Amino acid sequence: MRQYAFRKMTHDDFVARVERVDPRFIRDGGAHPEVQVRSSHPWMYLLMGFGWAYLTISAARNRDGIQESLTQGSLPTHLHGYVFYALAALLAASAVFLAAHVLRYALARRNRVTRSNSGGLLAGAIFAATLVHTPPGLFEAGLGLIDESSRGFIAATSEGVRQAMPTQITSVAFVSSKGF
Repeated sequence: MRQYAFRKMTHDDFVARVERVDPRFIRDGGAHPEVQVRSSHPWMYLLMGFGWAYLTISAARNRDGIQESLTQGSLPTHLHGYVFYALAALLAASAVFLAAHVLRYALARRNRVTRSNSGGLLAGAIFAATLVHTPPGLFEAGLGLIDESSRGFIAATSEGVRQAMPTQITSVAFVSSKGF
């Protein structure tokens, strides 16, 4: 059987080990722990907040369109209620999550170094709500402010997309096969 030499660890041994694991701690004296100040992916959280809010606002505002799509599909009528229950649960969960992020953002101490993704999510949600609630006349007035060549470029691009994809997004209906 081998004999192992055990010895009591001294403070110098401890400091040497900590220096190997975290050299910044030894250099700074442990007074200022390094914390990442900003979110690692702020644009991703902004887009995620925009998509999340746009989806929930669109689902909340378009009940008649969802009902019409369900009646055109092959889902049995007695299951339509479950679809609306799921949408109601989505809206309720979104309201709770939105309130949690508002509280998290509002109650964060600004003098402390923190890392939070709530700001990006809330900014995206604000952009989505602004886009949804902007009156169509405002978009038309904005297009009226640009010059003729830019307006022609936008019209040509829109027409090119319509020719490349001759579908009407407003006429899309969700259907399902009966398992075939």
